[in-house]
Amino acid sequence: MYYQNQPVMKTTYLFPYRYKWISGVVFLVSLLCYAALYVTDSFDHFQINAKVFALISDRELFNHTEWFCMVVNGITDEILFTLIIISGLVFAFSKEKTEDEMVASLRLNSLVRATVANYVILLLCYVLVYGFSFLNVLNVAMFSQLLIFIALFRISMYRFNTSAGHEE
Repeated sequence: MYYQNQPVMKTTYLFPYRYKWISGVVFLVSLLCYAALYVTDSFDHFQINAKVFALISDRELFNHTEWFCMVVNGITDEILFTLIIISGLVFAFSKEKTEDEMVASLRLNSLVRATVANYVILLLCYVLVYGFSFLNVLNVAMFSQLLIFIALFRISMYRFNTSAGHEE
């Protein structure tokens, strides 16, 4: 039964649909660039060095820590991470062409499953990966939940849109 004064579902937390395409392209390109540089261990060959502000810096390992200083650092990974995270967030949380309660339900379900899957993977890595290799786990952990969510949501949307029972 529908009541006249029921609140309508608001999706104001979502970005406009028109941002989905460009953010998806930027996300995919930056993710592929990061993966290629990581797999080939080529960060040194494509490093962009710049003088940047550092909240905290330890120039020598386990030695002297400086606060609020300027340092020269390779910023290629920072640029790629920034592009991956921002474009991934916009892509993941942009409205669909037809945004309804079913899409909202698929979005929420995918977000919950991505959160659980991400923490299961992190827990396994926490128990099974040690030393400096764990830093690689932490690097990937910065965007892994977003990546899992996007994959699960896109798969859910594909299944929903191609299901035989989906008729308007």
